[in-house]
Amino acid sequence: MKRIITALLLFAAMAMQLAACGSGSNDSGTTTPAAQNSDTEPVVTGPTLEVPQSDFGGKKFTILSTVHAEYEYVAEEMTGDVVSDAVYNRNKQVEDLLNISLEIITQPGHWADKDSFNHLITASVMAQDGAYDLVNGVTVCVLPIAAEGIFMNVTDLEYVNLDNPWWVQGMMDNLAVNGKLYGFIGDASLSLYKDLAVVFFNKKLAEDYKIENPYELVRSGKWTVDKLNECITGVSNDLNGDGKLALGDDLIGLLSEPVANRAFLTSTKMDVVTFENGTPTIVGLTERTSDIYSHLYKLFVENESQICGDENKRTEQAQYFSEDKALFMNTLLNVTDYLRNMQSDFGILPYPKYNEDQENYYTQIGTSTSMMFVPVTTNDAELTSMVCEAMSYYGQKGVVPSYYEVALKEKYTRDEEVKEMLDIIRSGAQMDFNFAYSTMFTPFTNCSTEFRDKNNTPENLASYFATNVPAWEGTLEDLLEAYQ
Repeated sequence: MKRIITALLLFAAMAMQLAACGSGSNDSGTTTPAAQNSDTEPVVTGPTLEVPQSDFGGKKFTILSTVHAEYEYVAEEMTGDVVSDAVYNRNKQVEDLLNISLEIITQPGHWADKDSFNHLITASVMAQDGAYDLVNGVTVCVLPIAAEGIFMNVTDLEYVNLDNPWWVQGMMDNLAVNGKLYGFIGDASLSLYKDLAVVFFNKKLAEDYKIENPYELVRSGKWTVDKLNECITGVSNDLNGDGKLALGDDLIGLLSEPVANRAFLTSTKMDVVTFENGTPTIVGLTERTSDIYSHLYKLFVENESQICGDENKRTEQAQYFSEDKALFMNTLLNVTDYLRNMQSDFGILPYPKYNEDQENYYTQIGTSTSMMFVPVTTNDAELTSMVCEAMSYYGQKGVVPSYYEVALKEKYTRDEEVKEMLDIIRSGAQMDFNFAYSTMFTPFTNCSTEFRDKNNTPENLASYFATNVPAWEGTLEDLLEAYQ
């Protein structure tokens, strides 16, 4: 009986103590927050932003960007547009984090206007007027002038951590020259996603022709150039009966385009430039390159189920695909803008690997993607590094998901397989030396897989390299000397 009474008294005391805790009272008279429900609270995973809350007194921070990519930074108010509002919120998050005021200046800066855009940068640096704290420019248009010594090395930007997932991975290995990287790409650049090279497939036609499940091929590591060739073989039909297979009324297995075909250099690791101890080196014709080329030639030239279209007619070709007249289409992710009214369902895949021995899938980032550049005359290098890191972090958290939801309609929210493929595509996204600096070389170092001319046979590949390697080496030598 004594033990029972003692136990009851202890229980009563514990109950009173728990009641006191539940009321939020304590000795100081303040209240403590209720315990959070672990079942409803989101779990934060992965790296977090390491830029500290700071007060720069409302300081103006000026970004020079291109008119064609103003959607990446310009959003002066909430408009109801999902992506634009996400950009607005991201900009405000950065402003609130650092107590700064963003000023975005946009100027024409695509290929036709690259010289005038670059002059704005170089003239500002020469005058040391600090007009621009950060430049958002087209990769192949602005990166070549880095050799003039007008940009800061990313390794000197304190808060930029390229190991974080909101930056494109591998840039220090694939793009830096002797440890010097003057331009870098992260999730602040929505063009990074719009210009990713991907392969679309028509789910209805895939079922009609009973091809292997493309998603399973990717997961199993069997999605290769030869497998794509196998999938499209026999998938063609001369629907208009004119005796030839052509874009128009006919059904085809693969609809490709010359510029998008360049991405096969990246996906198969067909290297034209490699790095030795941090220094880029022109690669001559290797046995591996020759073998990859022969497999691509079989796909793009010898397989009659493939037709190569025109990169200037992506809208028409996307319409053709949406009408169930092509099983596969390799192009850029932004083509989803033209598939909004497609009745049949479509899937998205990474570009295929060279063979099953290749461990990863690699995705080429479009050379028109926006890249960050920090002028050496930036007004506050510490602040600029904070802005770069925060812009990409908040871009990954808010802007990118918003773009996916809009570009892929409800597919992104309901199709887990599409999410899985997009993760694979993004994780393998690369911008390497071969593409970023391609326009400095004659011919461009990333053009050998376009197959515009069917005379570019595997047998003629040796003469192509023999003709162009000396000129490439001379250009590279001049570039390395400038960097030195």
